[in-house]
Amino acid sequence: MKKLLILLLFVSCTTEIYYERPIQDVPESLFMSQAIGLKLESYIVQDKVRINTKLPSDGDYRIKIIDFTNTVVAQEIIHGKEGNNILNIYVNSLPVSSYTVELYTRNNTFIGKQSFSMN
Repeated sequence: MKKLLILLLFVSCTTEIYYERPIQDVPESLFMSQAIGLKLESYIVQDKVRINTKLPSDGDYRIKIIDFTNTVVAQEIIHGKEGNNILNIYVNSLPVSSYTVELYTRNNTFIGKQSFSMN
């Protein structure tokens, strides 16, 4: 009995840290079956568009918005987590036109792209 009590005391004193990433709910409109990529919630946009950037690993990624003349009109570095990352892109300052959103790794490796039109 003493040995069991000592064993329980020893086990209860160990420090183990359990890290569990919160599961991010992905709406059906942003669900992707691919392992990595980019998906827009809607192709017709007014003020903002929600996107899902499904990433291969934690790290920094570049999002570019390109107009129909192939000119980069906006870009941003994001720090993403492995898996689904739901983000908002605010486009109300852009002129009414068609655009492409492209996703790259920090080293400029292409991941995915989607197009949208301003309404």
